[in-house]
Amino acid sequence: MHLPRVATSLASLLGASKPVLTPRQFEPDSSVYIDADTGLTFASYTSDRSIIFRVAIPDIIPADLIYDTVLQIVAPIDVGWAGFAWGGHMTYNPLGIAWANDKEVVLSPRIAYGYYSPPAYTDSHYTVLKKGTHVNATHFQVTAKCTGCSSWGDESTGISNIDPEYQTTLAYAYGNTKVDIPADVQSTFGIHDSLGHPIYDLAVAKNAAFAKKVAALVAGEET
Repeated sequence: MHLPRVATSLASLLGASKPVLTPRQFEPDSSVYIDADTGLTFASYTSDRSIIFRVAIPDIIPADLIYDTVLQIVAPIDVGWAGFAWGGHMTYNPLGIAWANDKEVVLSPRIAYGYYSPPAYTDSHYTVLKKGTHVNATHFQVTAKCTGCSSWGDESTGISNIDPEYQTTLAYAYGNTKVDIPADVQSTFGIHDSLGHPIYDLAVAKNAAFAKKVAALVAGEET
């Protein structure tokens, strides 16, 4: 399991854009999780800061590997912000940055190009699911459908995508300092305090009738 971690760290330093895919020969860092709130099945990973990053996907993946996903982040209330990177490193791929704003949670699509506050990323879109999103005295949690998180890039940079037939190295980062303007989805924030590159087995995150279930959640209906 250590070899993919090393490869991913090097890719991050070099600014590569493709996720690291490995055959199913290593024990993944993720585990299966069935969410009682949404009814979705996720691949789930918990960081050493007790931040949980979960991914759910459809059971039928199209040949072009362009499909919607669901991201769920659960973080201790004293975490300033928590970010998830779909490409296995923190640069040149879609990010989802979450933070608490009083009794609400903000989820901002970003893309990073270096060690400064990442700008907005317009090629991905998050639709926050009310069921599965909340703030309480100890944690904040956000659950959202992402369109544009399974495939990214262009002819000049190359097309990257997530193929759940392989184990996939994804990435996360977090900062203990609050963002500058919590009510602003475009708020700037400081550099991360820590990051990681867990290996996910997304085969366990497949959901039958995914589109129907997510559409019902978007509409606020019971699944």
